[in-house]
Amino acid sequence: MFHRRKEMEAFSSLLERLLNGERLQASVSYKDDLPSKVMHQVIRLSETIYGKEEQLKKEQDEIREMIAQTAHQMRHPLANMESYLELLSIAETEEERQRYLAVLKETECRLHFLTESFIKMARLEHKVIQIRPDAVSLSETILQSILQAKKAADAKNIFIDFSMGKERPVPHDPNWLGEAVFNLLETSVKYSPVDSAIQVAVLYNEMYARISVSDSGIGIREGEESKIFQRFYRGKETDGQPGFGLGLYLTREIVLLHGGFVKARRKRQGMEISIFLP
Repeated sequence: MFHRRKEMEAFSSLLERLLNGERLQASVSYKDDLPSKVMHQVIRLSETIYGKEEQLKKEQDEIREMIAQTAHQMRHPLANMESYLELLSIAETEEERQRYLAVLKETECRLHFLTESFIKMARLEHKVIQIRPDAVSLSETILQSILQAKKAADAKNIFIDFSMGKERPVPHDPNWLGEAVFNLLETSVKYSPVDSAIQVAVLYNEMYARISVSDSGIGIREGEESKIFQRFYRGKETDGQPGFGLGLYLTREIVLLHGGFVKARRKRQGMEISIFLP
């Protein structure tokens, strides 16, 4: 009777510590009896609760960081709009008004892009969006992305060349993968010189389908191959160029949700980024 009372008191002490938020450690030797089993289950419950709390804290920190980074990115265009709205109010000629309106429109487009990217980023990171792979044509998905990028490419007289061997089935979500490929093309067009070319190619091996986008643009510096996929990261060579550093990050997140990965390769002139899909 005395032994059972001691076991119950020990069990009660464990529960009290658990209720007080303490992380329990296994400090008793395991015996193949009911009291020992219950005590070890309580300790395992403590580890589970602690793990979930740590994960929640990590997610909260990531959300705070994302909000802070986005607010920082928005600060400059908002200040820009404020300045030009003030200039617009005191403009004396129609030419001045049109010039200020053009700048305001461009800034509004940048803010719209940033807001939309922020929403996509948050939805992807917190699994609000579900990738629904389907047995659709990979070439059709890529061609749609090329069509989206064509207007900006034509404005710089950039030719987008697409090559692909015999098509194999690659399950993917055409909307989201199309956006991932478009982000690569948009980046290449932005940083490529006038009168150049971008090569888009699809290659297959036993494990992956590889979609590569190669250009002869400004490229990246050594050591930036993985950094360019980080949120809000902008390569050292892009100083002075417009952008927020979100396109490649979103591409990586989309590809990861497809069970694949992305890889960047520096070239003598330009860069090649590849998407690998299982």
